Amino acid sequence: MSKIRKEQELKKQERALDKLHESYEEDMITKQVFLERKAVRSRQIQNLEEELEDLRKVVVDEGNYPTVEQINKRVGEFRGLWSAAVTSEEKNRALKKLVERIVYDREGIGWS
Repeated sequence: MSKIRKEQELKKQERALDKLHESYEEDMITKQVFLERKAVRSRQIQNLEEELEDLRKVVVDEGNYPTVEQINKRVGEFRGLWSAAVTSEEKNRALKKLVERIVYDREGIGWS
């Protein structure tokens, strides 16, 4: 499900929860029914909020990745520096041109 659909579904669930409160306040449903339905809706809302947060993280992370052009430029610079490198320090500088940083997280390893 796309981010937009998840946001729409979240709003729908929140509206349904509001209507559920109204139904209970107007004595249209019993307290037991209200509590059962509220628990279900609350879980659905929480799940959707977590999924949306994960999607937001992906969008932010993708914005930090280099473009294909930037990668190609770095590879070209690296090759030139590496072939001319004599010392370990020069090779380290060449590698740093290729990989600016390594990002570790619990789900895997990314680089940029």
